Amino acid sequence: MPPVQLPPPATVPYLGEGLALGVWRLGEPLFAGDGGQWYRATHSRAQGQQALALVMHRGELSAELLLRFADHADELVRLSHPSIAVATDSGVTPLGQPYLVLAATQGRPILDAVEMLGLRGRLELVLQLCELLRHVHREGWLLSEVDPELIWVNDEGQVSLMGLGLVRIPDPDGAYERGRMPAALPAFISPEQRGGHPASLAAEVYGLGALLYVLVDGRLPNEVGNGVADASPAARWNELGLIERMSLDALLRKAASPLVQRRQPCAEVLADDLHAWMVGGNHSAMSFAPMPPVSGNQPAATPPRRRRWPLVAALLMVVCASAVMWSDRIAAVAQHAVQFKR
Repeated sequence: MPPVQLPPPATVPYLGEGLALGVWRLGEPLFAGDGGQWYRATHSRAQGQQALALVMHRGELSAELLLRFADHADELVRLSHPSIAVATDSGVTPLGQPYLVLAATQGRPILDAVEMLGLRGRLELVLQLCELLRHVHREGWLLSEVDPELIWVNDEGQVSLMGLGLVRIPDPDGAYERGRMPAALPAFISPEQRGGHPASLAAEVYGLGALLYVLVDGRLPNEVGNGVADASPAARWNELGLIERMSLDALLRKAASPLVQRRQPCAEVLADDLHAWMVGGNHSAMSFAPMPPVSGNQPAATPPRRRRWPLVAALLMVVCASAVMWSDRIAAVAQHAVQFKR
């Protein structure tokens, strides 16, 4: 089973339990991540009201989260879903650290929760996340960055989304629409967002694709090299057959393609592809006509010539997958070359 680990954040001492953050009192510390330290919190006036507190590191990324909260606080509280926790309060600690308060949620970040799960269990969690995003999209929002620290899984295997990365779906006709600084890990941010473009449904797919890479392969897309050992992100799962593995490889490469036009257009299509793969069907990344069913009049023994077709199909899929992978790289290099000439 591939390890699922990211570099550990720098150690910062936890704040003391009982510290006052406005009307909130810090409870037990939960964990420290790249975004800051997470705590349980209780309301000092409304007895029994529980919450989560994220005490962030001082810097541009925390300033971006606070600005986003200030812009969307009134709207986000109307995004009602039991598995989506949005920020409801903000402030600065006595030590000058910015903080956000979110609705109480049970669980732990997805990369910690999947260590004992098999491949299909991991993919099921991504399907749950895509269903949450389906609800988000219907309300006119999208996830501007996919941050594993903000995707929690409880003991029953239910996914919750910490909605700090939610933004309004940009107007595609807005001539002056520009992207704000992403607040998540750079490796989960799409190339076009890193170049200053606004968040989009396709950029959201890239983040989901990067998350899939980590869950399936244990590495991020930018950590996968060009050698033979890296040819198959799904190769570590020995229970997969050849066709299953190559089909999943193609799905992952499409979702995390550096080129927008090569990805699934939205999380809903990615969910359809994942579900199709899990039931043994075709998907948008690599589909081919299935073999016709064997009729009752045919002999039990298949002629040798027929047995070659699965191998031929597998070889064709390898060629197609390699062509897609290399064409992506060539196109990306060409784009960089054009930008350099400009």
